[in-house]
Amino acid sequence: MDSVGPVTYSGLISGLDINSIITQLAQIRQRPIQLLTDKQTSYTKTLNIYQQLTANLLAVSTATPALVSGDALRQVTVSSGDSAIVLASGSAGAAVGEHEIAVSQLAQNHKISSATVANSGEALGYAGDIVINGAVVTIGADDSLTDVRAAINAAGAGVTATILTVSESDHRLMLTSLSSGEANAIDLVDANDSDVLESLGLQTGSTSIKHAVTDGAAGDYLSSKTDAVGTVMGLSAPLSGTIKVNGTDVAIDLSTDSLEAIATAIDAVSGVTATVTSSGSGTDTVYRLEIVGDSGAPTFTDDSNVLVTLGVLEKGIANQIDAAQDASFTVDGISMTRSSNAVDDAIENVQLQLLDETGASPVTVTVAANSQAAADAVQDLVTYYNQVIDLMNENQQFNTDTNEGGALFGSPTVLTLEVDLRQMVMGLVDTLGGDLILASQAGISTDEHDQLVFDRTEFLDALGSDPVGVQRLFGLYTETTDAEIEYYSSTSAVRDSGADGYAINITQVATKPTAVSAELAGGITTDETLTIGGYDITLTAGMSLQDAADLLNSLFSAHNMAMDATVEGNTIKIEHEVWGDSHTIEIASSLDDGSGGTDLGSATAGEVETYTGQDVAGTINGESCTGTGRVLTGDDGNENTEGLMIVVKATTTGDKGVIKVSKGIASRLADHISAVTDEDTGSLTLATDGVSNEINAIDESIQDLNDEVDRYIENLQLQFARMETAMTQSISLLNWMTLQTQNLPGSSRASDTWWGS
Repeated sequence: MDSVGPVTYSGLISGLDINSIITQLAQIRQRPIQLLTDKQTSYTKTLNIYQQLTANLLAVSTATPALVSGDALRQVTVSSGDSAIVLASGSAGAAVGEHEIAVSQLAQNHKISSATVANSGEALGYAGDIVINGAVVTIGADDSLTDVRAAINAAGAGVTATILTVSESDHRLMLTSLSSGEANAIDLVDANDSDVLESLGLQTGSTSIKHAVTDGAAGDYLSSKTDAVGTVMGLSAPLSGTIKVNGTDVAIDLSTDSLEAIATAIDAVSGVTATVTSSGSGTDTVYRLEIVGDSGAPTFTDDSNVLVTLGVLEKGIANQIDAAQDASFTVDGISMTRSSNAVDDAIENVQLQLLDETGASPVTVTVAANSQAAADAVQDLVTYYNQVIDLMNENQQFNTDTNEGGALFGSPTVLTLEVDLRQMVMGLVDTLGGDLILASQAGISTDEHDQLVFDRTEFLDALGSDPVGVQRLFGLYTETTDAEIEYYSSTSAVRDSGADGYAINITQVATKPTAVSAELAGGITTDETLTIGGYDITLTAGMSLQDAADLLNSLFSAHNMAMDATVEGNTIKIEHEVWGDSHTIEIASSLDDGSGGTDLGSATAGEVETYTGQDVAGTINGESCTGTGRVLTGDDGNENTEGLMIVVKATTTGDKGVIKVSKGIASRLADHISAVTDEDTGSLTLATDGVSNEINAIDESIQDLNDEVDRYIENLQLQFARMETAMTQSISLLNWMTLQTQNLPGSSRASDTWWGS
């Protein structure tokens, strides 16, 4: 029995090879599928070519940025006359020339050592807080030298602690600053009454003024002047004790006393003035104690390390291995110092590494133009460009023997792309004038296959004679004719303006949010509380306008508000730092307008007045723009200026000249490639998607045809099964009828049977 789908039948009845018949009939029905499969194979090849073309174009793009910016054409080589003393390197844009470098002193990291400790693993018996570069390290009596080392390294104090083992009974703690230079000297403070650092042999017992000021001394800066010093410093056991200033006792408890409280206590000493001064602004404001004598610096006695902890006094370093020092050197006879031996800001775009002192003879550092690197950059562009042309040429050919075209034959997208690419490279670059306006003047031409030919010698000659012209030939350059207009940036959508440029018209200038008081010729004459940005500040009668402005600025600094108060004539002006309407100044006053106050805020006391600025507005080339602060940007969809951004510093409206946008060879190529490969609108992307869609459509058609053939086979199987069944039934009926006929009376079979009975 044969089984076809759900139907079981015998092919023995008919004698036919039913499976073979069905297979042959199915193959006839499947011929369109093969045609579609062949077509799909062709489309798949085309898709692969399109994808490769896109990849090749993007490779061209990788070679354009440095040419657009000009960096690739401003490469330099930097060499040192003695690389054992001064190493030198450079980056694009360094000015060609020679520099004489004399090194008199190298920068050093500060390194100090403790005294000898017999056993690094035994408890030292010292307890208390020490402060290293502002980081508190708490030492316990059970801590060993090894424990102290670990605690210092864990504190993140900008130093590294190691143990030097001189012998089995001589171990020393070494502290080394992580950064070189005088400013990075290790700052040690014995913030304890046990003289831990002195006991370790890191410091001496003698003290001196740490921060000298005129006729006095100042302490270390702290982040708060009103909180307890111990809390501000993060001490685990803040000190208390009695100090002497000019022989007078002053009791200080760092667990409860703030800088202001300490200043008040010391200020009571006759002949001494103590104050808290500040530095910085906003959240970065810091404070310190200053103690000044009426007739020279006061004398101090500090048996409990209180003044040492405050940073007014300091102890000496006991064992200094290497002093913290800056590098001292001259460049072309001009003296300079730096905290590091790596110097990258002395000569523009040149990096120096100072390795040794030069003595009497300076080292010559030479900066030379690296024209070969510039030529290499252009050669890379030409190579990648030609790979694109090769691929297009190879796949656009028509084979007359087979009458078949290549995968890209006849593609309007590719034909247009080829023409456009040729124009990008060989077209005029004359927007800004100059002598170099054609690629051929810089050694680039085309052959009969539209490939670029690069004459390196001709390029180097052009670069040597007119480097700026070559940079303009390849890159993006702009010019404005009005000093109040500056180019900011642009996108690939911006088109070359041509020699006429894009006209700029300003209809609204940018302003900052500004609040101006009433005329206050007599200064502040009435107590007034202003609420600015939610913060209160009180101006008191008798203040000068400058005092009021200073007080306002302290508020702005304390709360990191980007505002500034100034005195202009007889008024106070509060101005936001940001241009435009994205920020505001909100002010409310405790006084109604006209009641003798500043008249800042709303006319009614307690109500908020909001002061806003305005964004610049205008057009570029007559096309719509959007202003943000002082930046005017060409709107999306503009034919020529989409994404062009200019800074408008004008204070009056009207015509502001023109901006010329020149796009050279590399800039044009980058922009065009970006356009044709755009994932949504690029012509090459759309062509690729079209082929991909065809492949998908064929997949669906093949699936539909396969389903139809399957149904056809099932139908044939069913019909043949029915035929076999019918034939079986017919044969069975014929056999029965034959048997019945044979058994009829008178038949030979019947007579034989009767007589035989």
